Amino acid sequence: MTTVFPLLRLPYLVLMPILEQMELMEKISLSILSKRARMFLKLLKMKCEHINLKLNGDRLEMTVVFNNSEELKMDMYIYRTKEIGLKYGHDYISRWPGTLTPMDYVLPIMDVTHCSSIKQFTIASVSKYDTLSFLAKLPKINEVIVEESPLPKVLKIILPVSSAVTIIFTISVYADKPKYLREIFKGNLDAVTVREYRVSIMPNRDMMLSPNDLRMTNAKMLSLPCTFFKVKDVNRYFKLWMKKKCNDRLEYLRVTTGRWLKKIKINKLLKGLNAVQIPIRTDKTFRVLGNIKQFNSEDSNEEITSEFDITRADGRQATIRISNFGTVCFYVWPESTDDTTNIEPNQSSFTRKFSRLSSFYNSFIERFK
Repeated sequence: MTTVFPLLRLPYLVLMPILEQMELMEKISLSILSKRARMFLKLLKMKCEHINLKLNGDRLEMTVVFNNSEELKMDMYIYRTKEIGLKYGHDYISRWPGTLTPMDYVLPIMDVTHCSSIKQFTIASVSKYDTLSFLAKLPKINEVIVEESPLPKVLKIILPVSSAVTIIFTISVYADKPKYLREIFKGNLDAVTVREYRVSIMPNRDMMLSPNDLRMTNAKMLSLPCTFFKVKDVNRYFKLWMKKKCNDRLEYLRVTTGRWLKKIKINKLLKGLNAVQIPIRTDKTFRVLGNIKQFNSEDSNEEITSEFDITRADGRQATIRISNFGTVCFYVWPESTDDTTNIEPNQSSFTRKFSRLSSFYNSFIERFK
């Protein structure tokens, strides 16, 4: 007969050294048991680098990556076996019957590792059973990756708590559901990326969206595949940007118009923009969503072939970069400036503000002399 040891009833000065000596997996397992255990474990300040979630049918997979590269993985079966599996790397540490919803296990682990948001939430597939109801408890998500058709229920639950969406689809999945993409385009997201697994080299006309769909986008960063818009549609969007009649939040747009963009198509792309061709600088970088961004591609044969600057009537500037594969990158400068790059924040505005503050301070002191 085994006797249960009342660990949490130990005095604080005795309990904390015991918790510190526990293995990482033991601490995480203990944090799920009760709020009281989690309260003490939080004092150990275990901090993770990031947390990823993946919904794969009736299984929710959780990966916790710590600063020392250690990984904790959990498999939570939602309806089939209602089982929780705790893994360290690829080896199972323990299994136990799951009496709670998956999020009731995810949230305590996020709490004890001081993680306020999920880095990536991937929807690989959705079970025929109701596996989406537990998503209502989802905290903030930095990026949602949808590997199959975006479902209305998923969008309704996930979009309000996410700042970025990446959609990966095949032609057959997307062709009859463009309305879901339109809903994402209109969302107040920081970044929207659409990746396409092409079944055929030829563009599918059923997948083409209208210029109004591009106009209604509201994301700060937008990346789209080639079957969405024609060159003349992208040109029309640039003209709307010049007139301040489209998304004013836009910082970066990437559109793949098709391989080998010929000179005649480049002329159509730049028509009416008063674009000025500038020398190509491979080291030129821009700030997108606060991060340094540079033109790069997974294909080593893709390179920048031409670069142009355009300027709006209010002085706002943007750069259009075109690759030999027909990729068009549109970078909007954060504010009007005479510099040719916006890597560093504008120091002149800071200097002006500091000068005004200094003048105000000096005048204030003079009154008391």
